[in-house]
Amino acid sequence: MVLGETIRIKYATYKDGVTNVEVTKLTDDVGNTIHPYFTQNLMTPDSEVILLTSDRTGWWQLYRLNIPDGELVQLTEDGNVFPHCPCLDGRHGIAYYWDGRFLKSVDLESLENRIIYSIPYGFKPGILSITPDGRYLAFAYTEDVHLSTLRGRAYSAFVEHMYLRPRSVIMRIDLRKGEVQPVWGETEWITHVNVSPADPDIILFCHEGPWHLVQRMWIAKADTHEVWPLMPQKRYVERVGHEFFTNDGAVVAQFSRRSTPSSNDWAYYDLFVKPDGSELRTYRYPDKPPAHIKVNSDASLAVGDRGYVTSNFKEGGSFISLIKYNKDGTVDLRLLCRHDTSWLTQHSHPHPIFTPDDEHIIFTSDREGRCNVYMAPGKWD
Repeated sequence: MVLGETIRIKYATYKDGVTNVEVTKLTDDVGNTIHPYFTQNLMTPDSEVILLTSDRTGWWQLYRLNIPDGELVQLTEDGNVFPHCPCLDGRHGIAYYWDGRFLKSVDLESLENRIIYSIPYGFKPGILSITPDGRYLAFAYTEDVHLSTLRGRAYSAFVEHMYLRPRSVIMRIDLRKGEVQPVWGETEWITHVNVSPADPDIILFCHEGPWHLVQRMWIAKADTHEVWPLMPQKRYVERVGHEFFTNDGAVVAQFSRRSTPSSNDWAYYDLFVKPDGSELRTYRYPDKPPAHIKVNSDASLAVGDRGYVTSNFKEGGSFISLIKYNKDGTVDLRLLCRHDTSWLTQHSHPHPIFTPDDEHIIFTSDREGRCNVYMAPGKWD
């Protein structure tokens, strides 16, 4: 497959053996194909086109998949695409991505490719976040440090990376004016930058590391450079992470607490909070939580990549689940379908998301040996 070439995917469908839900396999086992990171916008507003990354040519590249007719088109031909970092301006049909230290854009139709910005030498770029109108793009770049405990598996040098405290800078680009603005910087490992869909002045970011060892969530204001911790944590006994914005600008994250720094009596919650720290709400799980969650368009329902519906259900790690939030601060879970991924690499994490119309769930799995993208209905009933 070459740049601009169209290949038609013949979708395979099957019924889940436990829930009887029909699941559609959207990709074709040629190389590994994933959807980029779950906190970012990846689809057009009509839910028909999704941005994917694949190493089917031997190198990670961007692709667009037109879901109704199964047309897969290669969008890039670069040497160092970061597969989890891209995002999509779905209204204008433009994808943004990193090719090494170069921030680029590509038009989904014309394939016009532009270099927008480059980070300094000696630094690595992070996940891209774009406002719904396609005007502002936010991200962080972080000092590229040598890790002595890296062993070739995910998170093997996680603690060392945190303690090295690499220099990090949060940037926001006004794509309309072509202006690049440094928003915040410090000697901390900053990742997971998200710009608010309701207010482009509000940027959510995290201090990376084991969640119980860091004050994880932070808010920065681009116009004043003010920064404050969101959901202040009690170190060692509380942890929070996988934060993202709802469509109306609230923050959702996964939260847990235990009684002492050495106990294993974790209680698990999803939390909702305004960027100013107000209106904090938590919803407790009956047992272990998903690894990642994402809410639908009005935040009335969430999807997770684990489903421990009861304490004696041992196969929960192999299921996609739907999550409903109750007024009494509890959650109800319903199994949607098995994903059966291996969890061995970051690429194989399911990272389930809703389509913008809330009709379907998209997730990734390597259940057949290679990573593929799947789709299942997203309704509670």
